[in-house]
Amino acid sequence: MNKLIYILSLCAILLPLFSGCVEENVSYNPSLQLSFSCDTLFFDTLFTEQPSATRRIMVYNRNKNALRISSVRTGGGEESSFRFNVDGRIAGRDGELNDIIIKGNDSLYVFVETTPPAVESGEKSVVILDSLIFACNGWEKDVKLVSTGMDARLLQNYSVSGNETFTSDRPYVVFGYLHVPEGVGLTLSEGVQMYMHGGASIVVDGDMESRGSFEKPVVIRGDRFDRINDEYETLYDNMPNQWGGIYLQNPQAEYTLENTVIRGSSVGILLLGAQRSSPMLVFRNSVMHNSGGYGIYAQQGDLTIENSEISNCGESCLVMVGGNARIAHVTIANYYRFAGREHPSVRFIGYLQQNGVSQTFPFGSVVVENSILFGSGQEELELVQDTTSATDFNFFFSHSLIKGKETDSPMFYNCRWARSSNYRNATDTVFANTVVANVAETGYFDFRLDSLSYARNCASASVSALYNLDLDGKERNKDAAPDMGAYEF
Repeated sequence: MNKLIYILSLCAILLPLFSGCVEENVSYNPSLQLSFSCDTLFFDTLFTEQPSATRRIMVYNRNKNALRISSVRTGGGEESSFRFNVDGRIAGRDGELNDIIIKGNDSLYVFVETTPPAVESGEKSVVILDSLIFACNGWEKDVKLVSTGMDARLLQNYSVSGNETFTSDRPYVVFGYLHVPEGVGLTLSEGVQMYMHGGASIVVDGDMESRGSFEKPVVIRGDRFDRINDEYETLYDNMPNQWGGIYLQNPQAEYTLENTVIRGSSVGILLLGAQRSSPMLVFRNSVMHNSGGYGIYAQQGDLTIENSEISNCGESCLVMVGGNARIAHVTIANYYRFAGREHPSVRFIGYLQQNGVSQTFPFGSVVVENSILFGSGQEELELVQDTTSATDFNFFFSHSLIKGKETDSPMFYNCRWARSSNYRNATDTVFANTVVANVAETGYFDFRLDSLSYARNCASASVSALYNLDLDGKERNKDAAPDMGAYEF
């Protein structure tokens, strides 16, 4: 006990001495400077009155002596749209912190957030400028703060009360859900931008149509504009699972999505029919990209998919459980890189078995022409048929490129097969770019055709004549040898 008392007494005597040493190590020499990880901190585009993600600035003291930062403050003071903290110390309403010690050869973290203010009447966006000012030993340095706020209509758990048309004068940001009840319809006109917050979904028990154009497509995507902290500096807009999905639940509806781009969802489109009625979905001149689950999942639906791309889905890009389909000049390409895939990119399922009970889902007619069914798997097409049933698959595949084992079945006419010719290679000669190794150099995924693509010059000219413009609006029939898929080389 006496020894413990002695140690505690000694600590009490020495602690002020060590504190004094640290204090004496602080230099007030104005020639000693701090350095910063950036001179301007940019925030990606944000929506007005919505808080940003947190950005970071590093402050470095590359001197052997400690320095006392007398103050860190925002130039806008109490009126600033920016908030910050330094190593966990949060600035007050006046936007200022005082007396911060940064040791020699050490650094500080400064975390900054912003909430763009509402824009003036009639304006669509606002640029917010401010600075973070550091004062030390009689000198001041600043880091510029720059953000852009976009005016938007905010919809939180919004239910359409009557037939409604969304227009392109301002973007829409959806929190929670956007619901279209029975008996009413929602129309998305050309140029509409739908930004879905994390977990938000579109649930349609009534009717919905999306009527974009080549020049002004409808875009449905996540609401984040910043990048994740990975080696590729991937945009959140290029990530799956950023929002929920689109649930089309009216078994008697006729849904149309034209010139529409959907990306970054957890589930792309879920189309649910009933035993006695099949909803219709037209997906034309459109793109479904980077879904964490399915791209399009249709149960007892009637699908028309034309001149479109369905790509990079964590499950399958297209699943049909019974129903009918007309698929022409469609590129289905699955090089999903965020997790392994269990199933092929395209699955046609004639029965499901649950708890030992088998349920049959009959197909009427499925026609696939001038299309590409490809990806990183060894087999990218699966037909699941109930062998105990007398029901036939009324399928016809024509002039299409299919990743899989060639078959002599008469349902495949003038198709090209590529089982695994590129399976072990980093790159693939079917498409322009299927690798994200360095986005700055190689760009993002590009499912237009490679110059050596096996899908070139072998589509049916008579079918192509029905689709003169490809997904880029390029003429497809300038020669007698059009290409498979959604894009003409």
